[in-house]
Amino acid sequence: MRTRTIAVLLLALGLASPLAVGAAQPDADVQRLAAQLDQLGADPVLGNLAPAEQARARDAIDALRNSGRRERPHYLFLAEQRVALARAAAQGEVDQQQLDQLQRQHDHVMLEASQAEAAAARAELARQRLQYQAAVQQAQMLQEQGAAYSQQAQQAQAEAEQSRKLAAAQARAAALARKEADLAEQATRALRGDSGSASSGGSATLTLSDGSFKAGSDTLSSSRTRRLAEFAQAHSNQSFRIVPRAAAGQRVLAGRRAVAVRDALVAGGADASRIRIRSVESGGKGASVEVSAEP
Repeated sequence: MRTRTIAVLLLALGLASPLAVGAAQPDADVQRLAAQLDQLGADPVLGNLAPAEQARARDAIDALRNSGRRERPHYLFLAEQRVALARAAAQGEVDQQQLDQLQRQHDHVMLEASQAEAAAARAELARQRLQYQAAVQQAQMLQEQGAAYSQQAQQAQAEAEQSRKLAAAQARAAALARKEADLAEQATRALRGDSGSASSGGSATLTLSDGSFKAGSDTLSSSRTRRLAEFAQAHSNQSFRIVPRAAAGQRVLAGRRAVAVRDALVAGGADASRIRIRSVESGGKGASVEVSAEP
């Protein structure tokens, strides 16, 4: 009887020993997984991340701790997967944060590049605007210079025209002055001739200047034609000597005018056989003719 009791006790101890060993094994896995989860929670970077996954992993460890022998492998697998998933989730959040940071940096760099391009475009636009304004100002300056030059040219042309008119007026005034002088000289000589003709057969001289003829011709003026007729009548019993005088290039005209004077004397009553025309002499102005009455 005693022997049977000892055998039962030994059998009970033999059966209890494996149960004790099996009960101690889950505790080691629980400690290992709990230590991994605690290490994850203490990590300065990963500890505060994926809190939901860490809570699920801790629940899985508790479930493993409270599981029976048959359920242990299943809960051990779940606990290990939950711990690994918690770490992976935390690491994923870290990676996502880094990725977000890199994306923000990329966006910042792109923004700075866009701002730099915009600034360069604004600078180029400002430069082109300045160039355009400079071109417009230069065109306006050239236009103003052209207008000023045109005005100066018109003014110079007007001054030249005024000078030409003034010169022409001065030339006409000088010609009138010469004509008046010639007329005065002719009047003086005519008066001397009249006084000589009043004397008994004395010599007399009548000078016909350019003013006595039409310009550039041998046609006598009406007053000079009458004066020659009076001169011929006053010295009808005398001989006449006609002396043509000519400046350079006027010899032919002076000769023609001498012939016209002779014809006027004859028309006035002078004897053509007593009229002598001498050769053209050089001197004087234009083409003048001198008529002398000789005894």
